[in-house]
Amino acid sequence: MKILKIPKKNGKYRTIYAPDAEEKRALRGIVGILNQKCQHVCDPAAVHGFMPLKSPVTNALAHVGRKYTVSFDLEDFFDTVTPEKASKCLTKEQKELVFVDGAARQGLPTSPAVANLAATDMDRAILKWIEKSGKSVVYTRYADDLAFSFDDPELIPVIQKKVPEIIRRSGFRVNTDKTTVQAAVAGRRIICGVAVDDEGVHPTREVKRRLRAAKHQGNELEAAGLEEWCKLKVPSGKRQKARETTEGLDELRKHWKLRKIDMAKAVSRKVIPEKDLGDNCYITNDPAYFMGMSTFTTGWKSCMRMDGGEYRKGVMAWLALPGTSVAVFLSDRTMNIAGVERRRMRARCLVHKLENGQLVYDRLYGNPDDTPVLVKKLEEAGIRPIREFAGKGIYVEGDVPASMAMPYCDNLWEEKINIKSGKRVVRFYV
Repeated sequence: MKILKIPKKNGKYRTIYAPDAEEKRALRGIVGILNQKCQHVCDPAAVHGFMPLKSPVTNALAHVGRKYTVSFDLEDFFDTVTPEKASKCLTKEQKELVFVDGAARQGLPTSPAVANLAATDMDRAILKWIEKSGKSVVYTRYADDLAFSFDDPELIPVIQKKVPEIIRRSGFRVNTDKTTVQAAVAGRRIICGVAVDDEGVHPTREVKRRLRAAKHQGNELEAAGLEEWCKLKVPSGKRQKARETTEGLDELRKHWKLRKIDMAKAVSRKVIPEKDLGDNCYITNDPAYFMGMSTFTTGWKSCMRMDGGEYRKGVMAWLALPGTSVAVFLSDRTMNIAGVERRRMRARCLVHKLENGQLVYDRLYGNPDDTPVLVKKLEEAGIRPIREFAGKGIYVEGDVPASMAMPYCDNLWEEKINIKSGKRVVRFYV
């Protein structure tokens, strides 16, 4: 594990711990478990950092319409998250993994979730104090940023005194240089980089200035990112589920030397919902089953296999194509590849959603006794064999960049076209 020193604007350094590939794989393997613990333990109204369906935007929205905001910053937050603070929430084995040199160091994939777990007692103490005070105060925490909004100006000195006391008793420290008091009469309050007023949330002047500069300098990537941020979107459940589905799968992609794509985005764009068909048969958008469609199996293979199949790199095109999902008949046995464990497939096929809305299943692969089971379940769900639509020139919903490696097509044919944006893409037809 490498330890990096990154200079900050104030002349100090931020220490980042960079685990190697094997260490990162082990840590990512328990991120999902830790996130689930956070959902059970953390207060959903107060905690907005590294939580499902939460973001700086949801954090700021809680403070809309208030007259005053007092904000605190926790000093060296991750470095003060010790095993003792999170001991109630972690097993002995988990503690041995997530703490390095006695703390949940910045740079480890597990540290955000561990920090939320460690701060739970502090959050509860603050919320309990607010409740006992009988005052109307909104409290939120985004990682190490704590914000308190209210209407009574007499609460300003009270909060400035009481909150740091609670923070100290909880084992954390306040960075006094970053404590701020904001009043609505002086303009929009800034909370975690989001401007807040009586009507809602807005991008800050600083962000808009950076956006203008990026456009002027021709920095398209930075401009695109800033434009997206300025929309201040609230996270959608579909996108969050996609992120959870793809956690840790980049190691599998690297293991098989496949093209890098935004897997979470690809999953969130899928138009066929996942479905339990019964008897261990499923329609899934899990990227692991796309990438390993002929490797996570009970022994059968196809040209998509990862040990030399001619078309193996084309699996990423199927993952990127919105109208294509995978139907699987799963075994009770599992397989672990590059730290990613999945149930083995007894049979599988691609399922496509055509432009007319019809779902069709493509060629079946698997054990001779198992493929009929999957066919039966698909047809019971109203999914028709693709041969019924052969030669009609109907295309599968969506397209993929023409620069991608193309897969072997059993019953589809591909065509490169130019779309309105000027991009060259591939569309798949029956």
